[in-house]
Amino acid sequence: MERRSRGWRPKLDENGELYDMDVSDWIRTEFRAADLGDKRLTDRLVQIGDELGSSPAESIPAACEDWASTKATYRFCDNDSVEPNEVLSAHKQTQHSRLGDGDELLVVSDTTYLTFPRHPAKEGLGDISSADIDVEGVKVHTSVGILPETQRMTGIIDQQVLIEDQQSGNTYDTNGKDESILLENEQEKWIRGDREATEWLPEDVRPIFVHDRGGDAFSLYTELNKTMDNTGFVVRANQNRRIHTDDGELDKLFDWSGDLPQEGRTTIEIQQGGGRQARQAELSIATGTCDLLPPRNDSAGKDPVTVNVVRIDEISESDDPIQWVLLTTESVEDFDDALTIIEYYRARWRIEDWHKALKTGCGFEERQLQTWERMEVLLSVYSVIAWKVLELRELARGEPSVAPEVLLSEAERAVLETKFPELSGQNGKAYAVSVAKLGGYLDRGSDPPPGWQTMWKGLQKLRMWAEGYELGAE
Repeated sequence: MERRSRGWRPKLDENGELYDMDVSDWIRTEFRAADLGDKRLTDRLVQIGDELGSSPAESIPAACEDWASTKATYRFCDNDSVEPNEVLSAHKQTQHSRLGDGDELLVVSDTTYLTFPRHPAKEGLGDISSADIDVEGVKVHTSVGILPETQRMTGIIDQQVLIEDQQSGNTYDTNGKDESILLENEQEKWIRGDREATEWLPEDVRPIFVHDRGGDAFSLYTELNKTMDNTGFVVRANQNRRIHTDDGELDKLFDWSGDLPQEGRTTIEIQQGGGRQARQAELSIATGTCDLLPPRNDSAGKDPVTVNVVRIDEISESDDPIQWVLLTTESVEDFDDALTIIEYYRARWRIEDWHKALKTGCGFEERQLQTWERMEVLLSVYSVIAWKVLELRELARGEPSVAPEVLLSEAERAVLETKFPELSGQNGKAYAVSVAKLGGYLDRGSDPPPGWQTMWKGLQKLRMWAEGYELGAE
């Protein structure tokens, strides 16, 4: 089916300002609060988000569909007044409304590489090469919000783009279009992201920071305990640290936790990824409390940090069995507490899915802008687009209370209701599942919930049909 031209592209008045019409509600909501110093730039951002979001995997010229819009997108990315942080700031401002009435938010952080073939004309990238690859690129360290009760991702809270100079051994935050910032060490990105989240969150919302092994740094625990009031953490241990046990004995973390008595067993679903196969894993759970001792080479004389520990060992047969040692501020008084900690840690897989959506769904590493300064503006836009598709996937998996109006525009709902007449009067989950069906999901009783790639395909098809619906309505 040939794609029809966009009869509902945002319209500008004689002053170049956007009419409050003909733009999908979620794009307008996420970007309209941007403060770029010129309302016309904000209007352009809304239009760019709409165009790229309608065809996220396509090239910029294909998504914009004509040279004028394509050129305007390139100029927007090259404009000195457009800062990536301000684009995300608008999204973060809107995100406050999604925090709900809960008093806690999981702040999940992780790092991914964005790589690009070496090219003399490509400016602003760092060293990623090794003996078997010759590429340049950046590290993107992102923090996202996840509601503990529903596991729904609220959006992007912080994003740091880091470049490495292998010759000097230094790491820099590109800092948008301003002067880059030298980081003291690799672990500093975790502290910076957590601090940004703490400052951004309302005072009545308590953050619980969830980090994988890369965040296992004594300086992080000290920072959280001493300078960030009313915060918590769940961090997977990476180092067999020196500890004092609760009876005052000197020991090593992994050795001591391996001898803790079993509190119970549970079974979890392991996602496919990182070379692992999807499977059901039976786990043995143990808990305890200890004091982490500062590293011997730490001359600052830091005090020990008291943590609770949840030790997880897979007892089912596997070539690569799970073995997690989770350090946390949260209670482990009973077995249900331990299960809650495990669920908090498992929430970090959501950010891995977001990485896939950004790199595979949006094809971000295929973008061809000449300088990283321009690419970083695009990254901020595509980061929000990738979040939207994952939100639809999660709603399709299990939150029936969300209204369809939160997910889809009026035209999109009308198209779905024509395709699936039984939708009328149903909840947001039913509409999201219908989007997945457009992407090939069969929705049989034995089928697992739809994945983000299926949701993405369905959303693309729905947006194309909605364009035709809007064109006919005109």
